[in-house]
Amino acid sequence: MSVKIKIIDSIGQAYTLPKTFELRSDPTGRRTSLMEMAFTHGAKDVSDSMFTPKFIEVSGKIWAANDAEYNVKWDALAEHLIKDNIQIETRGRRINLKKVVGITHDYPLPLAYPYGEVTISFEAADPFWYTALAVQKEIIIASSPKLFEWDIGGQMETWPIITIANTANNYDFTLINKTDANRTFRIIDPLAAAATTIYIDCAAGTVLRGTTNDISKFSGLFLRLLGGRMNEFSYTGANVTITMDYFESWI
Repeated sequence: MSVKIKIIDSIGQAYTLPKTFELRSDPTGRRTSLMEMAFTHGAKDVSDSMFTPKFIEVSGKIWAANDAEYNVKWDALAEHLIKDNIQIETRGRRINLKKVVGITHDYPLPLAYPYGEVTISFEAADPFWYTALAVQKEIIIASSPKLFEWDIGGQMETWPIITIANTANNYDFTLINKTDANRTFRIIDPLAAAATTIYIDCAAGTVLRGTTNDISKFSGLFLRLLGGRMNEFSYTGANVTITMDYFESWI
């Protein structure tokens, strides 16, 4: 059975590539920067060891019964190649692509029918693959302080959208990911009354109370979820329902 490869644009429109297309990704590794040290053999690595960008190549063949059909097939594909901030999906996972960095469209020696070979190179500033659908976890907190654990799938850290639905006045609360070296944020907001909701987008770095910008009431660090392990959290504050939406990620 052939594996379907899809291009998905920023508003969710999907285009399925012909079954003759395949995907490969260039090697990616961790950044390194060596500094030579006086009176020391070798060198010292002074980089942050984060992963470098990834380049994805999609290539395949286009077949048609006549020139008109060939042009329709090519134009349907080419329409998606001028878009930025798209995704490629294959085998149930997606990668976020910044843009197309190269296109080759070759017409081999004439056959009895129109035929072409296409290679498209994409740049992925974010080098990780993600689940196609978000994972959601929820806990109802009726007393504080509260310790709880969530098992996070994937391999890599991922940044959730955290929803705090206040069931009581919650003017000062703290959430800690103890597994991530006690990474913590705190929100002090005199308007966070019962029935209000606070949204913390840890990837975008935004905080809203309802539709009101609440970033000035936020201190600390946006939380991340460490993949492939159990994450332990500590919450201190009033009664709430905490929901986290996130995408599991892999290298």
